[in-house]
Amino acid sequence: MRLSPILILVAAAILAVALVYQLRSSRGFYHFAGVSGPIGRPVGPATVGASIGDFDHGSDHRLAVLVTDPDAGWLGLARGLRAHGVPFTMTTDVGRALQHKVVFVYPMISGRALKPGDFPALARFVHQGGYLLAFDVEGGGLESLFGIAAPPTATHTDTVAWDPARKGEAGLVARVSKAGTEAASVSLAYRSAGGVVAAKFEDGSPAMICHRSVGQACVLGIDLGGLSARAMNGRGEAIAKSYVNGYEPSLDLVYQKLAAFYVEGEPMPWLIDSAPPGHKLSIILTHDIDFTRAVASGARYADALKAAGVKATFFVQTKYVRDFNDDVFFTKAALPSVKRILADGMEVGSHSVAHARTFKAFEFGTGQERYPSYRPFVESKAKARGGSVLGELRVSKYLLEHLTGAKVVTFRAGHLSNPFQLPDGLAATGYGTDSSITANSCLTHLPFQLTYGRQNQALAPVFEFPVTIEDEGLPSLPARLGATNLVLEQIAQQHGLAVILVHPDASGAKLRFEQSIVARWRDQAWFPSLGDYSAWWRARDAMEVDLVPDGEGWRLSLPMGADQISIHLPKAKSLQDISATGSVFSEGVLRIIQAQPGAVIKLH
Repeated sequence: MRLSPILILVAAAILAVALVYQLRSSRGFYHFAGVSGPIGRPVGPATVGASIGDFDHGSDHRLAVLVTDPDAGWLGLARGLRAHGVPFTMTTDVGRALQHKVVFVYPMISGRALKPGDFPALARFVHQGGYLLAFDVEGGGLESLFGIAAPPTATHTDTVAWDPARKGEAGLVARVSKAGTEAASVSLAYRSAGGVVAAKFEDGSPAMICHRSVGQACVLGIDLGGLSARAMNGRGEAIAKSYVNGYEPSLDLVYQKLAAFYVEGEPMPWLIDSAPPGHKLSIILTHDIDFTRAVASGARYADALKAAGVKATFFVQTKYVRDFNDDVFFTKAALPSVKRILADGMEVGSHSVAHARTFKAFEFGTGQERYPSYRPFVESKAKARGGSVLGELRVSKYLLEHLTGAKVVTFRAGHLSNPFQLPDGLAATGYGTDSSITANSCLTHLPFQLTYGRQNQALAPVFEFPVTIEDEGLPSLPARLGATNLVLEQIAQQHGLAVILVHPDASGAKLRFEQSIVARWRDQAWFPSLGDYSAWWRARDAMEVDLVPDGEGWRLSLPMGADQISIHLPKAKSLQDISATGSVFSEGVLRIIQAQPGAVIKLH
């Protein structure tokens, strides 16, 4: 059968279009010959829901959190207490809680949550010298104990200011809500009836009232568990004054007040410092390699930082598809620069494949994504196709590890676009460290553990290290050196963390900015890679230090691996004996450089 000339022409046209498309596709895609992977589907840790019992341990000299409603935000409270180094026990047993000297009843004191005999037990606890803190006091005849008149009034005010008359507390204002946004929350304002107003909402109504009767009972009109969960789950951005490049310690301020309450009421309190011994803060220099010229510039930055004697992290985008964002730049020619960064002792992390602004809307994926078939394509700022959360994580990690020899455990999303299922994907694909949100959005300048789905049911084995300073705001980063140092000075006061995000430039202006930061803070700050800092922080977060009476003194028990930490012991006077090498006790702080396994320290 003979084909008609028209059919021949149509077939030729189709073939020509296919050839053109194939040519364009090959030019827009970089193929590493013989490279294919990763093989298999990711198998992450089993998701186990958190329970109150997970935190029910430790001596009676910790802060006791008495949970009266299992559906409340107690997991946010647990995450916040661990991040801020406050030792605590969490229980639903009133009798167990009242064995401690300081108790936080969360979230309510109510006949709906407690038994009739629990109310006089709480009153006796305070009358015998105990310290009691509560959020929602609904009844039970305890109003006089707290110095309040019932009932409280629900309020939507945005800020809380603590009594400026107290020493060192002038200007302590915490932002806890934002009316008219998803971050709006209800607080409780009480009327004083003999109690001392220790804090006020912006409308002038009391936010904290305390009353002393041998011991002390206080009401705090902020749902600290709910605020913690909202902030650490990335749902509190609207509360902050600014998105980034500022100092927004609102969550930290509230925990500092809670820590002070614990220290005041406990006869021998202790707090775990949030900075290693000998340092006031930790500064992590991070670099996003997400455009063509940044690959070579990044290697030069690594050389200079090695010469300065500090470490840093370089987040490399494995861009092998040309699209709206940029040309292909993760090629064979780029590998020597990445390997040079590694040879300088720096860390290489993943900065995704596509670097899409719409990453936060990507589907989760199947776990079968692999190079070279995985080809996400960014069409515009508002549109991308062919990408998934698992694909961005697993394919970028595979390429970096397979082609450069890096061990990739850290991740940063392009544009800090943060999907709610990112913690799930990170856990499934072998990452333990993320830096995809700003500190201001989280209201804290400390790291914290993430939860699956950024919800309140289960802890993920991944920690978040929020970005403090970035280089895309105005004025330019070099022009913000003075402002940056001011932020760092404020963070140093709380022994916090500052993550600095830089896109390496060819001119070197941003490098000189970093060198100035290193020169200014070298004697006060730790400059690790994010991976090194993460390893230290995770060990610190899991550390179960405990203190118990021992004859006429006290015994502080240290777990294995209790190295490079400082423990604040504000009421300890001296050490009788110490079995920790190179440790120093002065001004109420025990600095442990290296501890023997199971070390015991005797205190007076």
